[in-house]
Amino acid sequence: MDVDDPPPTAPADSSTTNQAGVGDTTPNAPQLPINSPVTAVPTAPSQPISNNAPGFKYKYPEAAPTPPGEDDIEWNRTYTAADSRFYNKNGKSAQQSRKFRQSGETYQLALQMMEAKKMKSDTTTTGGLGSSGATTKAAVKTKPVKKAQPTTARMEPSTVAVDATLVGGMTPLSISEQIKSEGRARKAPSAAPSSKQGTPAPSSASKLSSPAPSVKPEKPATKKKGTAAPVRRPKKPKTIDKMKFQPGQSNQPSSTNTAGSSDSESNDGGEYCVCRGPDDHRMMVNCEGGCDEWYHCSCINMDVEDAKELLDRYICPTCTTEELFTSWKRMCRYNTVGAYAGFTPCRKAARVTDQPPSKYCSDEHRRAFFEFVGDQLARDDNAPSMGGTLNVNEIRDILVEAPTNAAIQALGKKPRLPIPEGFDPNRPIGLDYVTPEEIEDLKAIDIKKKVIELRIENFKNQQKLLVMIHERAQAAAKHPACEEKTPCGYDNRLAINEYEFGRWMNTAEGKSAFETGKLGPRTSETKSISAAICYPGQAVPTSGEVPDELNNICLKAMKSCIKHRGWRNIHGQDYAAMQAELTKDLEKLTNQANDIIEDAETREATKEYHAHNTVEQLF
Repeated sequence: MDVDDPPPTAPADSSTTNQAGVGDTTPNAPQLPINSPVTAVPTAPSQPISNNAPGFKYKYPEAAPTPPGEDDIEWNRTYTAADSRFYNKNGKSAQQSRKFRQSGETYQLALQMMEAKKMKSDTTTTGGLGSSGATTKAAVKTKPVKKAQPTTARMEPSTVAVDATLVGGMTPLSISEQIKSEGRARKAPSAAPSSKQGTPAPSSASKLSSPAPSVKPEKPATKKKGTAAPVRRPKKPKTIDKMKFQPGQSNQPSSTNTAGSSDSESNDGGEYCVCRGPDDHRMMVNCEGGCDEWYHCSCINMDVEDAKELLDRYICPTCTTEELFTSWKRMCRYNTVGAYAGFTPCRKAARVTDQPPSKYCSDEHRRAFFEFVGDQLARDDNAPSMGGTLNVNEIRDILVEAPTNAAIQALGKKPRLPIPEGFDPNRPIGLDYVTPEEIEDLKAIDIKKKVIELRIENFKNQQKLLVMIHERAQAAAKHPACEEKTPCGYDNRLAINEYEFGRWMNTAEGKSAFETGKLGPRTSETKSISAAICYPGQAVPTSGEVPDELNNICLKAMKSCIKHRGWRNIHGQDYAAMQAELTKDLEKLTNQANDIIEDAETREATKEYHAHNTVEQLF
């Protein structure tokens, strides 16, 4: 049926008000009431809203609680996008963005973004003032309709023509004239192709005999089979949040979503990884160190397959500590065969958690490993190895003698005696089997160790004396009788040797210094220790009367005292070097004693093995 022919309707009186005009008496005009319902644009089914659902995990704890009436997932995405803004605005500083989250500014910005998103959704759903409900931001894709029957034909009236007639009191127009005047502006052509060849979809509008409209929508250019269709990118809307498109996502409007759908369904607006990029469907790993951040495998130089098969726990560099670090699963042992033979090695995890545990990812690789060892690594001849590569018979004998892994690991080690029940674990069992000569050697080693330990303790006490002399020199610099601001501060008690230091420690002066931690002046009891002996006829040097705080201290300026220059570093390094040298000597003596005890235990453990050996005296 042609649109110019009006549908057959029942005759109406002149008092009936139609949508084409008030009191229209045109005999061919269809009489439609003003209150006739207008076909609304179908909207996408709304998803169930979960507001402050128990157990919901926010990306940032500061995002809780979700505002009333908002969906938890949608609010979490918006809050993450708001945090990303502060992050980028402040030079990509995580500390600054954290401050904004804690101060609540991020929460307020997220609320503003939610309001702007709602306003945008309402505007695109209802359209502008005086516009039809069928005119939306995104063209709604409609299915092609069969040719309408006369009894069910229904034309959608134009709101624009109704408004003009009602307001201006102009002569009402027929439906055909209204459609011609509007130029079919109420029908938006579909931009989506109807086939893989890129041909446009057929229009569902009725055929018109009127001239072409003044403004024609541009049709997408037809493309050849196998070529990509040109896509016109829409202008960026002036909203608070920036629109981001993920790779592989089309920016064409969906046929099932309405204009009220938001961009957060394809991109949550968050920024992840060290690249601060979105979740673009690349493989990502989660940090288990506490920051709960996600990282692209390609950005942290991690193989995707290894992350799937071998990664046990990933810890980012920020969260890495001595106790917390990235750990990997044990790799299949057959990997070494691939690296040796030159083919692709196996990079799967070993079955270490199975019962019994295995070093291989499968029984097939376990058999293949030993087949490779027998065919490629072992020698075919029967010549003895003599410390070189084992032959097949030697490998077989070893596996017979050592059937378990623990027995194989014990090969080449010294035999040990079984520890009897109730035996002291701190006492070596070999002490029960040493010979009298070995007992004398152990006693001599023990005496040497005690002497070295006393010398080490003596040098540690000298280090303490050095600290006390330094503190006394600092106190002397503050004394009113000291003329120099930074005196040398040297004390001749640093010049005594190990034996003289032992004598000084036994005097009242030495005991008082180590008990109180403060060094006093040198007394007459200790002046003879390390004192210079004058030859006959030499004048004995005397010092003037000085306070006790300055007694036995060099009061020359530190820079001008050449004799004692650097005395703190020289004596400190000397004491440390002597302790290190004596510690090495002590370790040597300890190892020597342990070797004697272990040899005695080995001799007892192998006594039956050498029982058949005999000694024959030839002369």
